[in-house]
Amino acid sequence: VYLRVGGGSYSDIGLRLYGRWMQYAVISSIVLAQIGGCCAYTIFVAQNWRSVFNAVGGHRAQLSTEFWIVAQAAVFVPLALIRQIRYFAPVALVANVLIIASLGYLLGFDVWHIAAHGPAPFANYNPARFPLLVGTAVYSFEGVTLVIPILESLHDKRGFARVLTIAITLCLGLFVCVGSLSYLTFGELVNPVVLLNLPDTSAWTLLVQLLYSIAILFSMPLQLFPAVRIMEDMMFTRSGRDHKYVKWQKNLFRTATVLLISLIAIYGADRLDNVVSLVGSFCLVPLSFIYPSSMHLRAVARTRWVRAKDWALIVVGVLTMVYVTYISIATWGGGGGDLPPS
Repeated sequence: VYLRVGGGSYSDIGLRLYGRWMQYAVISSIVLAQIGGCCAYTIFVAQNWRSVFNAVGGHRAQLSTEFWIVAQAAVFVPLALIRQIRYFAPVALVANVLIIASLGYLLGFDVWHIAAHGPAPFANYNPARFPLLVGTAVYSFEGVTLVIPILESLHDKRGFARVLTIAITLCLGLFVCVGSLSYLTFGELVNPVVLLNLPDTSAWTLLVQLLYSIAILFSMPLQLFPAVRIMEDMMFTRSGRDHKYVKWQKNLFRTATVLLISLIAIYGADRLDNVVSLVGSFCLVPLSFIYPSSMHLRAVARTRWVRAKDWALIVVGVLTMVYVTYISIATWGGGGGDLPPS
């Protein structure tokens, strides 16, 4: 679609093909997805910090997840005030190295544990939790909003489809391996944050939990960056470079956004699986399936088969969004968190 309509951002393409309502729909989904992702990251980091602190302290002083969410805000606020995305590059590189090392340790532990003790008891299919799995799976498409910006930055755009396919395939393999092996290792006792299943008596485990959570913490400003820029462009007409008053208004707005994320994270502190599923179903299903298929239907589809494929993706996307969003909300305060994973 991007190549057919002659370029532009994700929302610009929606504007050209369908008008303002599609542009606003895309922008709203992007903002909600980025903020929701930051909420999930905040809960993830807080749960890991709580686990590490409790283990190091011998479980004498039990600090709640909510406390660590507030503590994160003290770090997150200064990082959110950074305005040049290039400053995040070194931090993002270090974060990626830490994430890869942590996942390598997790996979190594899974393989060793299964070889030594055999697979844990598990359910082949759990209908009560399957909708949350769908939302969580779609959450892995959180990078969909980066596809067009990356494409626009390339000098030679002809080979991008192949590179994107290879990248998605590698991610798919990694997600399947981590999810499947960890479930075989811990079975029905697996946590939404699987690192919390690792034995807290091991110094390596505590180090991995700490480094992985630090990596995610440093990734959050980059996750929030697009949403903040979009909202600032809509709220402020003048630049903060030439007007200090506007600059401080923007600083207050960014600080308030971080505090809002912290409040939402506190509300969902014990429901990370629901938070992830809700963000995936309500925000990322439209961004990954409904909007692209609708744009492809208008700009590219010429044969009956291609139009049928686009309509099928749209219908499945809408049904998935409505149903999984309902399940994510309906099981929020009930006993859904005690059910075995799907």
